Amino acid sequence: MTGLLTLRHLAFTGPAAVGAGLAFEDGLNILYGASNTGKSFALKGLNFMFGASKPLPSIDEAAPYDTAWLGLRLPGGAEVTLSRSVKGHGFLLHPGLVTAPSDVGRPLGDVHDPKSDDNLSMFLLDLLGLKSNVVVRNASGEKDSLSFRYVAPYLFTSEETIISERSPVLASGQHTSATVERNVFKLLLTGIDDRAVTPSLPPKTQAAVRAGKIELVDDWIAGIDRELGDTVPSRGDLQEQSHRLDASIAALRHDLGHAQDRLDALVRERRATRDERDETRTRAAELDLTLDRFARLDQVYVSDIERLRAVEEGGTLLLAMAGCDCPVCGALPEAQVNAGHVEEIGRSHMAAAAEIRKIQRDRADLAGVMQSLRAETTGLRGRVGLLADALAGLDAGLDEARPAERDFRQRYEGLNAERARVSGLLDLYARRDRLVVERSRLDVPAARKPANEAAAVGLDGPTAHAYAQVVQEVLGSWGFPGNPTVSFDLDLQDIRLDGKARSDNGKGVRALLHAAMKVAVLQFCHRRRLPHPGFVVLDTPLLTYREPLRSRHGPLSEDEEALKGAGIGSRFYEHLAGLSEIGQFLVIENSDPPAGIERVANVQAFSGEAGVGRYGLFPLPFEGSPPRS
Repeated sequence: MTGLLTLRHLAFTGPAAVGAGLAFEDGLNILYGASNTGKSFALKGLNFMFGASKPLPSIDEAAPYDTAWLGLRLPGGAEVTLSRSVKGHGFLLHPGLVTAPSDVGRPLGDVHDPKSDDNLSMFLLDLLGLKSNVVVRNASGEKDSLSFRYVAPYLFTSEETIISERSPVLASGQHTSATVERNVFKLLLTGIDDRAVTPSLPPKTQAAVRAGKIELVDDWIAGIDRELGDTVPSRGDLQEQSHRLDASIAALRHDLGHAQDRLDALVRERRATRDERDETRTRAAELDLTLDRFARLDQVYVSDIERLRAVEEGGTLLLAMAGCDCPVCGALPEAQVNAGHVEEIGRSHMAAAAEIRKIQRDRADLAGVMQSLRAETTGLRGRVGLLADALAGLDAGLDEARPAERDFRQRYEGLNAERARVSGLLDLYARRDRLVVERSRLDVPAARKPANEAAAVGLDGPTAHAYAQVVQEVLGSWGFPGNPTVSFDLDLQDIRLDGKARSDNGKGVRALLHAAMKVAVLQFCHRRRLPHPGFVVLDTPLLTYREPLRSRHGPLSEDEEALKGAGIGSRFYEHLAGLSEIGQFLVIENSDPPAGIERVANVQAFSGEAGVGRYGLFPLPFEGSPPRS
């Protein structure tokens, strides 16, 4: 069983009132005592704090109280408290177990809203893993989001409900709620909701929808007729025209493709020719620049040769004068002291001559290079001229090809537009045909379903049988007399004992069987690991142990006498105490529980007498005030 909520306390507070309430423990809790002491009020208070919209009973003892507090332990172990005005409306969720307002309370609405998490129902369903479920609510298959209030009848059973002849599954007793109640029971025992059910419309709604569809289809047909007009060709003529257009377009597509290929080839060739011309022109310009630089270098060579020749000639002249009288002072050669200078002049003369020869060789090499570059430049300029002529020819070819391609393309686009127009008209004819067929279908009323045919709802047979076996097991644990065979009647949505309907028994037996069904639901869910809140509250399940002459329910019937003699009371409490690992139980009774039950249960008693133990749920406002419930 997934999810487990545990009741921790129910308290009531007021501005000038003494606190009142009950504390609960895990496992079995028993609340018993005199009538009119607030026992049933406690059950109604618990139901109220789980979202019941019906206000709490107006009794004098509760008048000073304005707030109810419900302490809970959540499936994860955290403890929280819900507070709510005793007049109803929304809740506040507080951390921890408290009975006083806090500043951190989270508001929760009291009305179920599947589109919001800020309401009590969605908060609890989320904790239990039931948040997104839906249930079918009528025979047409319309669905409702699962509300926690749909689950509440399996948790809270009042004294009036437990003895009722109506099925515990059909808790409301309202015919309009029977479908959703069946499906909630199915959801609890199978874990499968009704989201897969496809709704069907009621006959009147179906007729209205059909009439609306007919009107809509007629409008569509009239609209198509307006688009077609009065002069539109027949469908056959349009189909023939469409075939001719397809053939013409196919032929023209070939011509257009050829023209586009030729145009693309010319464009590619022109681009390549232009690129080659530009590259050739750039290369020629670079060679012109190089030749200009080489010409300046040649001028440098010429200047250097002239300078060196001047040096060479001066040396020759000086060497010639070396053996002669000094032209300045007339000194004889042998009287002159310039022998070292003469040798130096000779060396300079020789060096200048050698450098002239070297420069002349370099100049000759440069002249050869320049001649080669001039030849290349001349060739490049000639190539540029040829490429320019080729470009002119390609431009002429493009000027001729573009109009032809444009003509083919315009004719192709025109034929395509005409084909689209014809296809549109044919599509209108086809749409009109489909609408006429749909209109004819709508003219034929849908076959009416039998009156008793409805969406499949409720529990399936095998699961119902398995559940009945758990109920039988519970009754066996309680020592129910006769060891009857329990079955589940899918029509009654109730159990039978040896074929006898539960409702055909006396009040006490009905009460005990009702309690067994509620306990069995919890056990069944636990065994199959299905969601269940994890607690059950039963008011007066052991009705057979009343005093027959004093009880308002009248004398015991024969089957009630047999039940009372079976000693069920002790085994009933022992069995519930033994289920403490899987759930929590609160049993409200008028009669005393068996002696020693305090060892396995939390027992609280209301005496109904001032000064004797605890009087009731609420303390007496003053001594001698008449108790109310």
